[in-house]
Amino acid sequence: MEPWILGSVYAAVVVALVLGVRASWAFVGGALALVAMGVLSPAEWLASATNPSLLILWLLLVASVAIEQRLAIGRLLPSRPSVLGRMQIFVGTGLISSVLNNTAVVAILIGPLRRWARHKGIAPGAVLLPMAYAATLGGVVTLIGTSTNLVLNGLVRDAGLEGLRSMDFLIPGLAVLGAGSLYLAWVGGRMTLGSAEEDSATTQLPYTVETKLAKDAPEVGKSVEQAGFRQLMGLYLVELQRGTQLIAPVAPNEVLQAGDRLFFAGELSAVDELLRARTGLVLPQREMTERAHEAPLVEAMVPPGSRLVGSAVRASQFRQRLDAAIVGVRRQGERMRGRIGDIELQAGDLLVLVAGPRFKERAAETRLLYVLSETAAPEGSTLTQRAFAWGGLGALGMLAATGVLAPLAALALWLGVLGAIKWLRWTDVRRGLDPELIVTLSSALALSAALQQSGLLERGLSQVVPGLASSPEWMWIAVLLLATTVLTNFVTNVASVVLAFPLAVTAVQGG
Repeated sequence: MEPWILGSVYAAVVVALVLGVRASWAFVGGALALVAMGVLSPAEWLASATNPSLLILWLLLVASVAIEQRLAIGRLLPSRPSVLGRMQIFVGTGLISSVLNNTAVVAILIGPLRRWARHKGIAPGAVLLPMAYAATLGGVVTLIGTSTNLVLNGLVRDAGLEGLRSMDFLIPGLAVLGAGSLYLAWVGGRMTLGSAEEDSATTQLPYTVETKLAKDAPEVGKSVEQAGFRQLMGLYLVELQRGTQLIAPVAPNEVLQAGDRLFFAGELSAVDELLRARTGLVLPQREMTERAHEAPLVEAMVPPGSRLVGSAVRASQFRQRLDAAIVGVRRQGERMRGRIGDIELQAGDLLVLVAGPRFKERAAETRLLYVLSETAAPEGSTLTQRAFAWGGLGALGMLAATGVLAPLAALALWLGVLGAIKWLRWTDVRRGLDPELIVTLSSALALSAALQQSGLLERGLSQVVPGLASSPEWMWIAVLLLATTVLTNFVTNVASVVLAFPLAVTAVQGG
């Protein structure tokens, strides 16, 4: 095959990722193109899914699901929001994320930390944002700390090089975590620390809630002021939509008609009170949201990478996926206007939901949202179960770190322990294994291996950067770090490693 054809496929994948195409579509499309051209066989593509490093990642995802409901995070939070107390939070977050999936760690911590911050009278943002950074720092402590580490190790082994070891990460990783946590607690805390009232008043815009005036509502025929919609505690009427006519601002003497859509802005507690007190206001998807008058509202956030990002609420199949209806939306820095069903969801959006009986189960299974309130309490466990679970993790972790056991074998044994003490169920296995992630990473590894075996990069490297051939090692490292850093600003960390690795291994083997 002509080298330029393979290079074109690789370049097309890079361009697709930079343009925002989902990684699954980009990498699977690239792998399919190589299969169609005969460069990659179906057997080689499927074999990449059983790469030992990816198998470790699959087992880690299952383990994270199994124990996330067992962590009593509230007991681990400090009594005072001092520098030492915040450092305790960040170091603890990093250590947990060094052995668990980072996304799961953030999802577990975000609700308890938010409540803790408000209870202590500080802005939630002063601990939530640094906590997310600490979870990232924790990923460099161990080989299994992040999917990026594991994918890189798989690429290294596939290239015929010696695999990475746990001790390669431990000492420098702990130093990075310690220094980073101190910075986040001391300097970062001073930059973001504020009161809960300041956070609510100045850094957050209220939720926008869409309601509809029922035909038999007592407010029909009254002016906005007569209906009492001008003097709501913590809420104000921002828009009124009547057919295709949008009225904003809404005058006090505006007469209300049946079918009018009223858009209120306010905080979650005020929204809850409105829905309970005004039975004449009908919410979207009435058959589900009628229960809002007796059920508590749920607050949730759309995380980065969620399949909801970029979808309009109406087209997202939200109710079918999660057994819940969106009744309010808040987006940092922007006031939401128009019907909720027409809003295109973005990462970081906060949602008010009326949840059905299967919401918690589906939210945990799909991981489309981070639930910030009304989360289930940690499941109970006995002292014996905790001793076997955490003692087994520590013992097997030491055996893996010292090379007595392979990380894959140690993790498989730990999952066996979790199954024996009934902390791991088959439903956890189903929830933990993400088919899209499996296909994406398998395709990425196959694409990277095909590029290395083609010899294309050796020829390209000698022509494009001939001056680097005789350069010292630090120059190679600087170029690779710069290239990878630039890539991470456009694509995910895993994608940037997969794309940059062929260049790195070519430099090592050829230079």
